[in-house]
Amino acid sequence: MKIDFSTVTGIGYKLLYSSVAVILIVNLLTGCAGSGNEDGLSAKDPAEALDTQLPGGQPIPAQMETEEQLREGLAALQDKPETLAERIGFYEELLARDLCREEDYLELAELYAGAGDGEAQRRMLWWAFRLYPGEEYARKLQELILRRSSDEKPAEALVTALQQALAGQDEAAFRTVVQGEDWRETFQEAPEIYATSTLYTGGGLTAQVVSDSYETEVFLLSADGACLYGRLNDAGSLIGSAVYGDGAYNGDAEVCWFDGEGSLYKKYQASLRNDVCVDELSVEYEGVTYKGTLGEDGSTKEEQQEKVTLAGGVVYAYQEGGSGYLYQEDATKDSFRMDCESLGLPRIEIWE
Repeated sequence: MKIDFSTVTGIGYKLLYSSVAVILIVNLLTGCAGSGNEDGLSAKDPAEALDTQLPGGQPIPAQMETEEQLREGLAALQDKPETLAERIGFYEELLARDLCREEDYLELAELYAGAGDGEAQRRMLWWAFRLYPGEEYARKLQELILRRSSDEKPAEALVTALQQALAGQDEAAFRTVVQGEDWRETFQEAPEIYATSTLYTGGGLTAQVVSDSYETEVFLLSADGACLYGRLNDAGSLIGSAVYGDGAYNGDAEVCWFDGEGSLYKKYQASLRNDVCVDELSVEYEGVTYKGTLGEDGSTKEEQQEKVTLAGGVVYAYQEGGSGYLYQEDATKDSFRMDCESLGLPRIEIWE
């Protein structure tokens, strides 16, 4: 999922009216407080997180009257790891008073990262992106991966329900899980313009989730290499199962394609070797089953139809007990290859 900057930069995010600023501040501070870590380093009221005085007798940020005092206080704490919570408090006070400069948003995002509060970091980067649209902030947002585990019960419940839906090829259940309010709060927390990436671990299962209001993509990998894949958007959905190991798909795979109404219209069954489809291929398309044979490199071994060849296509499967066939357009027999992406399974990069 990419960001189209032509639809972003012209919106005029710098025109941040006071009412919008108040809403954003409330959302940022209350949202971070509810979902961050438990060591008091989330975006909370500075007066709650700090004592009435900082080390050395300096008053807390909320008691300082001017921006100059706040920045002097920050300068006194700079580059001291042990003052992380205090520095966050100063920046949050600047934020609450609408005194943040562009570099302040980035610094506060880094401080949240240092505190282990990825959600607060993400919100701050999003705020910076809205105020100062640009590729740097978009890249930072897209590269940021939130981390959750089975210790977080809402996340565990959602991943368990997701695993059951995908394993059962239950499109309706899959849709229900990823379109629910609990999912949005846990795995798709923010703005519509970019996707939330989340890495979940626990119970011998790893889940990689990329989700926004337009599309959700999930990849579940068990310790034994069994993997489940799901993708849902307005056009329809896809549910797949395969075996993953040594950085590629290796083993039997099955991929179901559903239309926007949730009806199954295409199903692939194939064997994969290093992401390439080999040997026997079965395709169920609109209720009719087709079979094909593939070489070690994913090439087709099927007899070609002259009219398809003349039209620039390649036949790769024939109807069982009939005369129909499936073909790929804009290909030759020499160039045709069938791999995991032909089935609908993307090549996967395992997040660390």
